[in-house]
Amino acid sequence: MCKVSFLSVLVLIAIVLSTIVLPRNICAVRENLVVALYTDRAMLSEAAQKATPEGRVSNCEASNAIAAPITSEPITDWQWLEDPVYGYAIEFPDGGWEAEVTVEQPIPFTNPEAILKRYTFVGPEGLIDLDIWLANGKEFGQWLEWYSKTRNQLPGTSPNATVTGYPAMIFVEDGVTVDMLTAFWGDGRYVFRLWYTITRNENGLQAFWHMLETFAYSSDTGMVGNTQIPESLKEDSREAMKNSEMTSPLIEHCCGYYSPTNPFPCCSDRGNCTWWVYYQYGGVPFRGDAGTWWGQVPNYPNWNRKAPPPPIGKRSIAAYVTGHPVFPHGHVSYANSYLGGGSVMVSYMGWCVNCGTTRTISVYEPTGYIFLKREPTTVHPETP
Repeated sequence: MCKVSFLSVLVLIAIVLSTIVLPRNICAVRENLVVALYTDRAMLSEAAQKATPEGRVSNCEASNAIAAPITSEPITDWQWLEDPVYGYAIEFPDGGWEAEVTVEQPIPFTNPEAILKRYTFVGPEGLIDLDIWLANGKEFGQWLEWYSKTRNQLPGTSPNATVTGYPAMIFVEDGVTVDMLTAFWGDGRYVFRLWYTITRNENGLQAFWHMLETFAYSSDTGMVGNTQIPESLKEDSREAMKNSEMTSPLIEHCCGYYSPTNPFPCCSDRGNCTWWVYYQYGGVPFRGDAGTWWGQVPNYPNWNRKAPPPPIGKRSIAAYVTGHPVFPHGHVSYANSYLGGGSVMVSYMGWCVNCGTTRTISVYEPTGYIFLKREPTTVHPETP
């Protein structure tokens, strides 16, 4: 922990004042002051959060993440996807959109409490995931309570809508770097989630609501139609869209690195920790803010998490949950290998603060470590 001198206090005051009197140049001014004050770059992310209301660097001019809204004609062409295994179909945009199975458990299931199958839909206007879990004998409200206790806390467990006549809960997950639009619904046997990474694009929202409203079961499986969504929920999603930090569902370039399928935002030329970890791993199934990744792990059958220290001989993700004393808004960094001992070297980007750095940390600093149960045959990575 570095000592704070009288000069340091003046510099911090200057940082705060810069956010008030320099509305178009605060990124450059704030960053220069923060770098001058914090010689330990590990503290840059925390410093930037303290210098910006709510930790969101909304005035930064980003090359491909924070920009003017994309305007285009509403989507008029649609195509059907039908899943014969689980007996449902859903309509998603035609023309530039693709659907791919990105998570799938073999039958019999290796983990009946994890996602059984995920379709990821990607197009010019958005990225939307459709997940399915077993209800495991729980009523919908009970399942939501179980999810809140074992994964990430949900805003409630009472239905506020219906999908195909079954109870649903729809809400916006507010984040620091990205917001998520979430719809859970359950039919007694399965629980579904339609999960949208919100971009500043009206057609992305149109795609999400259209997909939710056209979700249907096969005739021999259950009810068809009868989806009711309060207008207030759609209004919440429109507000989140207006404030989104993303204009594209895939941010291919960040700080000179190239990751063609990366669904995380990049703040100008100053990076993002989630973008960096996705790039290093060559893909992860997690979505949303870094502070939620730890809670998401049990959803994915091929991933595991553990308390410190990290697993020996494996690549891992050092994860900090929201509310952590070092990174209050959450954080993730990449550990290429760990051979034992009390410290581990990690690399990371800081949201709107730095483009990549490495440092050695105590293995007990993060909340814990996330890692693949089985490594792929080829490993990507390049540390800064």
